[in-house]
Amino acid sequence: MILSPLDIASFCWFIACWVGYSFFAKTAAKKKNSLASVLYRYRSEWVKKLSTSGMSEVDAELLASLEKQVSFLASTSLLILASLVTVLSTASDVFLNINTLSFVTEMSLELVQLKLLMLIFIFIYGFFTFTWSIRQYGFCFIVFGSSFNTVKHYKEAENYRVIAHNRDFGAVAKVLDRAAHSYNFGIRAYYFAMAAMAWFISNYFFIVACAITVWVLYRREFLSSSLKALVSARLVDNVHDEEKVKFE
Repeated sequence: MILSPLDIASFCWFIACWVGYSFFAKTAAKKKNSLASVLYRYRSEWVKKLSTSGMSEVDAELLASLEKQVSFLASTSLLILASLVTVLSTASDVFLNINTLSFVTEMSLELVQLKLLMLIFIFIYGFFTFTWSIRQYGFCFIVFGSSFNTVKHYKEAENYRVIAHNRDFGAVAKVLDRAAHSYNFGIRAYYFAMAAMAWFISNYFFIVACAITVWVLYRREFLSSSLKALVSARLVDNVHDEEKVKFE
C-alpha cells in the first residue's frame, strides 16, 4: 500500500482546510468586514461613477492593470506546471536523497510521485481559475465599452453628466466582482500549494502547514491593516451597516 493511514488523514485534513476555509470565508463575508465585502462596495461605486461621468482613460487603464495581474499569475502557473511535469518524469531513486535529511520522513518513489501529482492538479486548478478570471475581465471590457460613453477628460461644469445606455448596473458590478473572486480563488490555490510542499517533509509538518495557511488567509482577509484602512476610508465600522449602492 502506497498511502499509510496517516497519509490519508493528512490529505483529508488538507482538503478540509481548503474547502472549509472557502465556505467559511464566503459565509463570514456576508456578516462582517472582509476584503471581499468591502471591495465589492468599492467596485459598485466605481460602476455607479462610470454610469454618470463616463469612462476615462484612467478607468480603462485601471481595468487593464487588473487583467494584467491575473495574466501574470496564469503564465506563472504554466511555468510551474512545466517544471513539476519535468520533475515527475525524471524522478528516480536519486530523487529520494532528500530522505537522508534527519527531519524528512522516509517515503517511497511512488509516494513522491503521487505528491507531485497533487501539486500538478493544484496548479492546473489555479491556471483554470486565473484564465476564467481573465475571460471575465474581458467581459467587463465589453460591457463597460458598450454601456459607458468614453470621455477624454471630465468636464469642468458641475452639472456635467454623461448619459449611459440603459443597463442593470448592479449586474455589471457583479460581473466585475466575479472576475475578482476567480482571481482570489487562484491566489488561494497558490497558498495551499505552498502548504502541500510541506508534505514532502513529513505528515505532521504538512498538517501544521495547512493550519498556518488557513490562519494567514484569515488574518489577511478579515484582520489585515489594509482591510481596516479600506473600512476606515468609508467612515463606518461595518460596511454591512451601509445602504446598498443604488443605481439610477
